[in-house]
Amino acid sequence: MSAGSKARRGMFTFVGVIFVLGLIIGGAYVFVLKPGETANQPASEVVNPKG
Repeated sequence: MSAGSKARRGMFTFVGVIFVLGLIIGGAYVFVLKPGETANQPASEVVNPKG
């Protein structure tokens, strides 16, 4: 295996790992933290928050 091929394989592995980690972090953010949802408050409290 040449040095160039070895470097290319390592780079693809690195990029793949970074991509998978990004998917995991993004999925956790969307499905666990649920951005944009309110904390089970009535609609009037959401529209007219108190002070």
